Amino acid sequence: MAHGDRILPDAGEGTGMLDDLDFQLINALQIAPRSPWSALGPALRTDASTLSRRWSRLTDAGLAWTTCYVLPERMQAYSPRGQRLRSSHAVIEIRCEAGRRAEVIAALAPKPAVLNIECTSGPRDLTVNIAAASPSMIDDYITAEVAALPGVIATSTRFVRIMYREGSEYDLDALRPAQRDRVEEAGRSASSEAAIAPSPLTERIIQSLQADVRRPASEVADEVGISVPLARRTMAQLARSDWVRMRADFAHDVVGWNASVNLWVTVPQDSLASLASGLSQLPSVRLCASTLGPANLVITLWMREIDELDAIESRLRQLAPDARVADRWMTPRVAKRMGTLFDESGRRVGYVPVPLPRLAAA
Repeated sequence: MAHGDRILPDAGEGTGMLDDLDFQLINALQIAPRSPWSALGPALRTDASTLSRRWSRLTDAGLAWTTCYVLPERMQAYSPRGQRLRSSHAVIEIRCEAGRRAEVIAALAPKPAVLNIECTSGPRDLTVNIAAASPSMIDDYITAEVAALPGVIATSTRFVRIMYREGSEYDLDALRPAQRDRVEEAGRSASSEAAIAPSPLTERIIQSLQADVRRPASEVADEVGISVPLARRTMAQLARSDWVRMRADFAHDVVGWNASVNLWVTVPQDSLASLASGLSQLPSVRLCASTLGPANLVITLWMREIDELDAIESRLRQLAPDARVADRWMTPRVAKRMGTLFDESGRRVGYVPVPLPRLAAA
């Protein structure tokens, strides 16, 4: 099945667990994650009860889910001490003692500051992504909570500078143009609320949505201790706020994306922004960020087959002839992604809340 530039697995291919409507449903929730099923039904040419059943089946099987988190760099917010909120992000490569990788993963997985855990090819055994308020806090965390773990031989840190594209911006591209227009309209029609600034109330509501963006307003209201209309209005405002990410995700390697690769690229500084912008438009690019180190750009790719990499690298050279791919590594298994935990088959089995920046009292 093809939609636009992306080829999706056909029903019956590989595991055969997802069909066209499943992919369209996930894509619709990437665009309008809190739209009611009744609003999405016409766009997907089915009824609300069918969509509800489909989504329940996907989530129960660990094949799809939603999460909510924030992008601190886009928050006009301040700490309790009056300082502008900032965030640092780093990729840490970990070498493990022979036979102890699983033990290290089990120790890292429950840690909230560890956002992602990936098993990789090459001289490292694992990479983890850690976020904190400053580079020094990341360094302290690595020393105390990562490097000191039994089974860890060595660590190496690469700090992220600018995030040009991140996982919430990845688009499955399973909808036809007319369907996409109707889903986008459903998202706009769901609320006329304006964006909202960070506050202690938004923090509590985001916490209640972190593991499931589609929780009913009544549940959120009960948990936070507010009225249902206030919960519904605040969630609608959060959905319009660019510092909040309501992300629909799926078990890519279970349902047909068989190759995940990281490219580390050395790019002349005056070509970096334009190359990152060009690469971020490619449908296989999941993440694109500039980094500190000999390789100053990292690109995460999701592909159906590894041979798609040749065309992507050709495109990279067209966009920036002076760029050089310094390293390539496969990610054969993901143990944790933005707080979501996976079993060895790649299905979602749990969630560890991602830390939120502390806000000043209202």
